[in-house]
Amino acid sequence: MSNAMSPHPLPIDLPDDFAQTPSASHSVKSDMPPPPDVEPIDDQNVNATNRAAPPKGPLDAFIAVIHTASRICGIASASMFGISMLIICQLVFMRYVLNESTVWQTEAVIFLMIGATLIGLPYVQLLRGHVNVDLLPLYLKHGARMTLAVLTLLCGMAISAMFGFYGLELVIEAFEGGWLSETIWAVPLWKPYTALPIGFGLLFLQFLADFLSLVTRRSTPFDLRDDAF
Repeated sequence: MSNAMSPHPLPIDLPDDFAQTPSASHSVKSDMPPPPDVEPIDDQNVNATNRAAPPKGPLDAFIAVIHTASRICGIASASMFGISMLIICQLVFMRYVLNESTVWQTEAVIFLMIGATLIGLPYVQLLRGHVNVDLLPLYLKHGARMTLAVLTLLCGMAISAMFGFYGLELVIEAFEGGWLSETIWAVPLWKPYTALPIGFGLLFLQFLADFLSLVTRRSTPFDLRDDAF
């Protein structure tokens, strides 16, 4: 009877004194108190958990420095590609709009494109962007997969160290011999050749960081989960 007299009728299965309880208000649907065993989610704790932990030791700091250097190489490589595109646009404007000859543009674009490719090697390795086939690692068990990953990284370090060493030797030889490009611009060749030791040297360091992360269980072989396939 009291439900019929109330300005806000309550559901028939609720007691008449529900409207007088402290937790009740104008909206029956949204004013139910939460269960006593449910605690609100602390956004600060969730964000703190999701944030990456800072380096915990010398090895973590060493790996973080190498990763930072690889990211800087990625920025430098992208910048060199962008500058090459601008030079190409300037070349087209000079030759086909102003009908003037070009002297340095073609050679500069060639050196910048090659240099950007070499300087970007460690960043691509950091992102695991090099061409690879994951079919064999997927079918291997964890032990065999770990062995294959170690051998792959050791081969990568050996090859990058070899190219870096001979690249540095080439730079020294070009500098001491005064080598110049056979063009009107006559660029000292030791300058573009420096991309060889820098790119492959930093690629070696990135392989080394990946190797250390793998053997210390900071990463998994080929970045695959242990239960993959």
